[in-house]
Amino acid sequence: MSDRIYIDSYAYVGKRGPKDVEAQYETEVLLDEMEWAGIHGAFITHSTAKEYDPMYGNRMLTRELKKSPRLYGVWAVMPHQTGEFPRPGELIKELRDNNIKAVRMCPRSHRFPFHVDFCGELLGALEEEGILLMVEGGHLYVNDVLETTNQVLVNELDAVLTRFPRLNVLLQGGRWDATRFIYALMAKHRNLYVELSAHQGNRAMEVFSDWFGAGRVLFGTGALEKSPGAAKSFVDYCTLDEEEKASVAGLTIAKLARLDALPSAYRASKRGDPILALAKEGKPLKDILVIDSHAHLMHRDAGGTGFIHIPYGDDKGIVERAKLVGMDAACISGFLAVWTDYEEGNKIVHDAMKHYPRFYHGYAALQPQYVKDWPRELRKVHVTYGMEGIKAYNPRTYLPYNDKLWEPWYEYGNRMNAYALIHPSPNVVPEMMDIAPRYPNISFIMAHSGGSFKDARLAIEIALKNPNVYLEITLTAVTYRVIEFMVNHVGADRVLFGTDQPMRDPIPQFGWMVYSHCTFEEKKKMLGLNMKKIIRRVKK
Repeated sequence: MSDRIYIDSYAYVGKRGPKDVEAQYETEVLLDEMEWAGIHGAFITHSTAKEYDPMYGNRMLTRELKKSPRLYGVWAVMPHQTGEFPRPGELIKELRDNNIKAVRMCPRSHRFPFHVDFCGELLGALEEEGILLMVEGGHLYVNDVLETTNQVLVNELDAVLTRFPRLNVLLQGGRWDATRFIYALMAKHRNLYVELSAHQGNRAMEVFSDWFGAGRVLFGTGALEKSPGAAKSFVDYCTLDEEEKASVAGLTIAKLARLDALPSAYRASKRGDPILALAKEGKPLKDILVIDSHAHLMHRDAGGTGFIHIPYGDDKGIVERAKLVGMDAACISGFLAVWTDYEEGNKIVHDAMKHYPRFYHGYAALQPQYVKDWPRELRKVHVTYGMEGIKAYNPRTYLPYNDKLWEPWYEYGNRMNAYALIHPSPNVVPEMMDIAPRYPNISFIMAHSGGSFKDARLAIEIALKNPNVYLEITLTAVTYRVIEFMVNHVGADRVLFGTDQPMRDPIPQFGWMVYSHCTFEEKKKMLGLNMKKIIRRVKK
C-alpha cells in the first residue's frame, strides 16, 4: 500500500440546518470514516461558525479539535468594522494562541461585501502573516448567489487577489460547469489553489495539474455531506505520477498551513473487503464485473460543448478512462441526442458501438415533438443501430413521463424487454406509478437516485411498489451513506452503479460506491451483476 499521506482540506463538523434525518455531522463519525478511507488528517470548520455566528462556532470547534490530533481547525472570520468581530491584530493573536492554521470567509452567509474597501484590513493582515484563506464558490451567475457553497463570485475573488497578490487562497466547492471561470482566475493569480470535491470534471485532476501544476490542486472531500472515498479515489486512480499525487494528497496543504509535522499513518487494519483493498491501492478491479448504467458520449475528438468544458469525452477517451478502475462496459446516450438533435446524437452513439462493440451499450434518445414516423424511428434505433435502452428525457422535452406522446416508444420497449433511464421530473412519482405497472417488461432505471436522501426516498417509494424499477446512484453530490440507505430499503439487487460520465469523471462515482459500507456481495451486484441481468433480458 502507498505510504502517501492524505490531508482533507475541506470538511465540516457540527449540527447544521436544514438537515436530513439521515445526514451525518458528528466529529466521531468523521474520524471513523477517515480511518476507513485512509485519510490521515482533516481541516475542519464548525457548521455553527458558518450558519450562526463565526466566533461562537469557532469556540465550539475548539472542543471538537481536542478529540483527535488528526484534526486541524479552520476558523470562520469576518471584518471588524461593525463591532461583531475582533480587529485583525487581535484576531491574529487568537489564531496563534489556538494553533489555528487556516481561516474561512463566508460573505454570503454572513452578509458582508467581499471587496477590498470593507475586507481590506483583514485580508492584508492574513497576507502579511501568511495565513491560508479558504473560500467557497467561484461561480458567476446571479441564480447561484444564495447557494451555500457559492460564498464568493468570480469578479469579487479576482479583485481581492489582484489587490493582495501574496495572499494564499484555496477555492472550494467549485463545480464542473465553472471550469472556464476557475481557469481564468488561476491563470491570472498564482497564489490561488483549487480543490475538486464538488467539481469532479472529467480528468479534472490531470487537466488542472497540466494547466497549473499539481502543486496548486489540493485534496478535499466536502465531508460529511459528501463521501470521502469519492474524493480519495479521484487521487488514487488518476494518472499523475507519485510525486504529483503526494503533493495533491497532503504535502501542499501541509506547506500552505505550515504544519509542524504530517499526521501519522494508520496501523494495518483488516476492515473492508477485496474491492475496497484494491481501491485503496488505486488498482483496477479484477474478476469483478463493472458496468456503468448511466453514461453519455461526446462526438469524436470533442473538447467539450459550448457551455461545458468536457475533455476526453468521446468514445476512445471514455474507454481509456474505464481501464483505470476495471470498468467492463458502459450504457451510453449521446449528449447531443438528449440535449438538441436526437438524430445526430444517436449516430454518434451508434458509431461508438461499432468501434467498441464489447464495451458500449446504447440508449436511444427520441424527442416526440420531432418524431413524424414512429415505426421508422424505432426500427432505426433499436434494430438497425441495435440500441437496447430508452432515454426518455423530461429535462429537455418538458414532457411528463406518462404523456401520451411517449406511448409508442414504451409499447415497443415493453415488447423487447428494454431498459429505460428516467431522470427526475417535477412529478416523477405519480408519473412512474402510472407507467411502471403498465409496461412491466421495461426495466425502469431511476437516474440520480443518490443525489440526496430526498431523491432516494422518492425513488424508493416508486421501487417498493414496482418490481421493474431500479435505483441508479450518480450525481456530483456523492451523498455520504445514501447508497447504504437505498440498499437497506430496496436491497442491493435493485441498486445500480452509474457515473454520468464524461460530464463527471467516473472515478469519484466509482469511489463513492466502493468505499460504501455495503458488503462485498452487495457491491458486486451493484457494480455490474444487476445491470448484466437487465441487459440480458432485452430481446434482440
